[in-house]
Amino acid sequence: MGPIKLFASYVFSLAARGILSPLKLLPVNKRRVLFVSFRGKQYSCSPKAISEELEKADKGLELVWAFHEPERFAFLKERGIKVVGDRSLKFLYYALTSRVVCTNAYYKPFLPRRKSQFYLRTWHGGGAYKRVNYPKGLYGAYIKLQQQGASVYLSSSKAFTQMTLRDSFGFSGEVIEKGLPRNDLLVSGKWLKKGEDVKKELGFAGKKLCLYAPTYRDGGRPFPAPDADRLRAALEKRFGGQWVLCCRGHHVNNASNAFRADKDLSAYGDMQPLLMAADVLVTDYSSSVWDMSLTGKPAFLYCPDLKEYKSERDFYTDIHSWPFPLSQSDEELEKNVLSFDAEKYAEDVKRHHEKLGSAESGNAAGFAAQRILKECGLE
Repeated sequence: MGPIKLFASYVFSLAARGILSPLKLLPVNKRRVLFVSFRGKQYSCSPKAISEELEKADKGLELVWAFHEPERFAFLKERGIKVVGDRSLKFLYYALTSRVVCTNAYYKPFLPRRKSQFYLRTWHGGGAYKRVNYPKGLYGAYIKLQQQGASVYLSSSKAFTQMTLRDSFGFSGEVIEKGLPRNDLLVSGKWLKKGEDVKKELGFAGKKLCLYAPTYRDGGRPFPAPDADRLRAALEKRFGGQWVLCCRGHHVNNASNAFRADKDLSAYGDMQPLLMAADVLVTDYSSSVWDMSLTGKPAFLYCPDLKEYKSERDFYTDIHSWPFPLSQSDEELEKNVLSFDAEKYAEDVKRHHEKLGSAESGNAAGFAAQRILKECGLE
């Protein structure tokens, strides 16, 4: 975002809060819960897991989801969930009258925050990997404006609580350290059956799946791509079987730089089912590596732009201390795949979880749902 647009957005948000302030007189519906995932792009992540947990509880809550393209998610209406466009007047009404607002990313900065509302933030990453910086100046002020109002944050680990929430976000409020709801199936082992179903859905039944899922680069620059043929050959030699290579770009910037995948899954609605289906994950600085590590399945880091990324973003913990084999070239990636030691990897991952103070419980969605029911006066 350029400086002029940034300034305009910041001023607009402050002005809109003032203009919309009278709407704070609208009564809050104590049994209404509004969900937004990745700023309205998806029905996914921890908000999805919490929403489905509340569906199962069947306590008479009014569940509302807001999307950029609400028509794509009309199927939710069949389950009694209200679907609204997040640029509509209807959204404005629900956003200001829901007792609970559950989001996994920055929330609409132009909306007034109400003391009578409960803002549950799940965030969308676990562990302690790439740094979430709050820059100084106008941009930093704009980001903080979007973060305002959080009542409670969920956390995957003690390291995430301290490094991300306390140090980077400056959040001093309540943190529930029970893990990320989106990871419950990964922790419990129930991903096994789900993973096979996803493979069938994708047309890969009976094959092994390698998922390449890089994170975004600042400025929108394309992410580097490993040599697909070389990677496939190494996977087949080390693990056997017939391998399919798929790519899933980040929701902010999914522009691939010539990775010759068998299928591009960037438009696939939710990352977690893909992790359940994948036999191997190749990523870079993405916190998806934390999620994958909960399954015990191999995860490799492909980071040819490590020096540049460290300079522009940096990390909470030294990338060389992570348990995932690190490669800065195709030669290293091939070598790491061929020499993969499953027993050593399992031990390294266990120590990694202990070092970061993993809080993944396998029932994070349940804890979050109970807290929402309590805030809605139903527990």
